[in-house]
Amino acid sequence: MGEYITAAAIISLGWKVAIAQQDYLDLVAFNDNHFLRIQVKTATLKYRKHYTPGYQFNNGSGSKKKILTPEKYDILAHCAANHRRCVFYASHTVNQITKRYAGTYFENPFIEQESWTKAIELAS
Repeated sequence: MGEYITAAAIISLGWKVAIAQQDYLDLVAFNDNHFLRIQVKTATLKYRKHYTPGYQFNNGSGSKKKILTPEKYDILAHCAANHRRCVFYASHTVNQITKRYAGTYFENPFIEQESWTKAIELAS
């Protein structure tokens, strides 16, 4: 489901997208000037007693959950399934296996545009 939410977000930003379910690669986004390999991580909102509801993303891959090297993909997308929104990061800026967000983080209506712009600038 996260790949489709992410693909829709990228299309709404004016890019074309192809589903490419390969190892370390979920989507390919492209326009006239760029070709980007995208790894999608999806999480659902967790409600835990005595904690604010939030999302937890595992950026690792494989049985030992190692962070993928930037040579394997260009952009990491964290897809918040309940909010149907994504946040994007250039692959070389990902430096932790687990990333947590408060549930309200994805309520920002500009989060996709802002993070996508920054990620592609850093990935280029």
